[in-house]
Amino acid sequence: MKHWVPILYWLTHPTRAIVSLLGVAFALLLVFVQLGFRGAVERTASIVYGRLDCDLVIQAREYLHLYEPRSFPRSVLDLSAASEVVERVEPFWIMLQRWQSPSDGRYRAIGAMAMPPGRNLFDEPQLDRLLPALSTPHRILIDRATRADYGPRNGKRFGDDDLELTAELNGREVQIVGHFLIGTGLATNGAVLINEVGFGMRAPYDTRQRCSLGLVRLKPGTNRDQAARSLTQLLQQRAPDLAESVVVRTLPQAIRLEHRHWLTGTPIGSIFQMGVALAFCVGAALVYLVLAQDVANRIKEFATMKAMGYRQRDIAWMVMQQAWYLALLGFVPAALLAELLYRLTVALTGIPIEMNGWRLAGVLLLSVAMCTLSGLGAIRKLAKAEPAELF
Repeated sequence: MKHWVPILYWLTHPTRAIVSLLGVAFALLLVFVQLGFRGAVERTASIVYGRLDCDLVIQAREYLHLYEPRSFPRSVLDLSAASEVVERVEPFWIMLQRWQSPSDGRYRAIGAMAMPPGRNLFDEPQLDRLLPALSTPHRILIDRATRADYGPRNGKRFGDDDLELTAELNGREVQIVGHFLIGTGLATNGAVLINEVGFGMRAPYDTRQRCSLGLVRLKPGTNRDQAARSLTQLLQQRAPDLAESVVVRTLPQAIRLEHRHWLTGTPIGSIFQMGVALAFCVGAALVYLVLAQDVANRIKEFATMKAMGYRQRDIAWMVMQQAWYLALLGFVPAALLAELLYRLTVALTGIPIEMNGWRLAGVLLLSVAMCTLSGLGAIRKLAKAEPAELF
């Protein structure tokens, strides 16, 4: 019978029960929202890396993030190609450049990328058909994920209507000859592909001698971690000076580095992580206030139960049950509302935010932990429930 005491109490006090559940649901909704945006940051940070067709990535020692990769000598790639585990090594160029919108004339930062002629280094078959169009330095392909403020003709999204549209990239005129879809990342809201010569005309270094990244494809069956170590050793043995200028990472390691930069090295990730902690504290405080008030309102009932022979731990168990019921029942509406908000955010802003099983499980555990801490705090007020106070 004592297992049903919290439920029976709420049935006899529906207003208090609804207020309690809404308080918990609101706190959990805040957690869902903050985790959702944090997940969007993580996903967006690695969206370009996730589409690169390679096993290892050679980066400059001073590498900051994808759109500020610095550069290193291309001779490193020639040495790397000599490794017996390497199938191919290709240079890749990427940096932020200045785009002048053809619609309003304003300048914005855009991600410019380039690959060797005829080489598709992305896991995007559509580019095989489009890359031959980059036959001259002033032709570009534009990512359809580029935001509307970069000047599409329809004012919404780049597409077929923008073929032959001219704009300015780093002070030189360019013409859109096609479009693709990969994603832009966090450093910019737009991205274009240009040929190697066109990139070199706009880069601060000679692309014939230097590159932003080296993309390494390994022979089938090769272990990536072992290959990264052996390639590093090969460079150190054959060209110690060059080896000091680069770092060889597996693709997963490069993605984790990108996540770490944006989640811990910039205010963006820190804001959302602080938001999760703040939501947890708000939720714990709300649940504590609810439980503490319930205990105070029922102090005579608890004193009577003690007089009837109930032990302190039996009554404390009832309070903890109430806390756990709040955790479970408040979780359901919070999860449903969070899913609705996620979909609205995607529809209105295009931010890649979505629910997943790990997030659901994590917030449920967080809810139980939050309510458990609050319940333990409320239990301290049971010391006032003494039978002698009844007389």
